[in-house]
Amino acid sequence: MEITVWDGWLAGLAMGLFVIMHFWLIGKPAGCSTGYGNVCGYLCKNMSYYHTGEYSQRNNAKLWFLIGIPLGGLLSALSSPEPWQLSFDMGMYDAVLPQSDAAKAIWLIFGGMLLGFGARLAGACTTGHALVGGAMMNPPSLLAAAVFFMSAFITTWLIFEL
Repeated sequence: MEITVWDGWLAGLAMGLFVIMHFWLIGKPAGCSTGYGNVCGYLCKNMSYYHTGEYSQRNNAKLWFLIGIPLGGLLSALSSPEPWQLSFDMGMYDAVLPQSDAAKAIWLIFGGMLLGFGARLAGACTTGHALVGGAMMNPPSLLAAAVFFMSAFITTWLIFEL
């Protein structure tokens, strides 16, 4: 069975239109790292850190944006002609990651925690800086996106060359 994939230019156009429509309809830039803060704020109600700013708002657009990401993936998987299955197959990264599923899960959770810490430290996630900040030509976002991509290139090179 042949799988039909969108052309890259069409996906890029769709993402660009989403960024514009999100800002036009809601009045705030898209991004999901604040949504993660909302989830943490909901789970950690006793921590004063999460009772300030956008984190204190339980019902905001970024939280719904965050919920929509896995729901969109689920809808895509369910509408796929191929049967959907849970897998820890990491492609080329299987050569450098641990082989057991439990160890892979631990590495992925640790990587996600580092990503969340970095997003909080940088003031936004990669989507917020690269896609939205880049579309708005925000100089700090352009710099952050350049650092994200260079870090990814260097880390991948180090992993596979060493």
